[in-house]
Amino acid sequence: MKYLFIMAGLMLCLYACKKGNSNKSTPSIVGRWYENKLTINQQTISTGATASATYPAMDFDTTYYWQFNKDNSAFVSSGATIFTAKGKSNPLGGNGSALGVKVYYPTYTVNGSLLLLQLIYFTCAGCKAPGPDTVHIVQLDANNLVLHRQMDTSSVYKVTTDSYYTRGH
Repeated sequence: MKYLFIMAGLMLCLYACKKGNSNKSTPSIVGRWYENKLTINQQTISTGATASATYPAMDFDTTYYWQFNKDNSAFVSSGATIFTAKGKSNPLGGNGSALGVKVYYPTYTVNGSLLLLQLIYFTCAGCKAPGPDTVHIVQLDANNLVLHRQMDTSSVYKVTTDSYYTRGH
């Protein structure tokens, strides 16, 4: 009889655990994500003055993307246009060609709604290695990624950005 109660208890535990174990898993960030919208808000620290701008999908081409790899490395490509809260520009390099920014992150980690990106850093005497760049994941589903970043770019401005991406195929 005692054996039957133990077996019944175990069965109940297994059933409850199975029922509570949902198959809803967070979609993977791994893959290529193409930018299709950018919102920038900038505040001047000394005066509190603000400026903001939103750039729609037509301002981005396939050179604006994040690539997140299975080995936890990442690569961001920002095409030739530089976007700010006060407008956009297309600076040229010394040879007259358009500049673009490409940054390689040897390590990224997703921890809940935080995306931690670590740059390669070469040490020097007395230099402190920077911590990871922290980005908030506002949305991550099978087809959409929204990243929120807050930056204190200098002692002059505080800047926040919301970048919208769609998964590449």
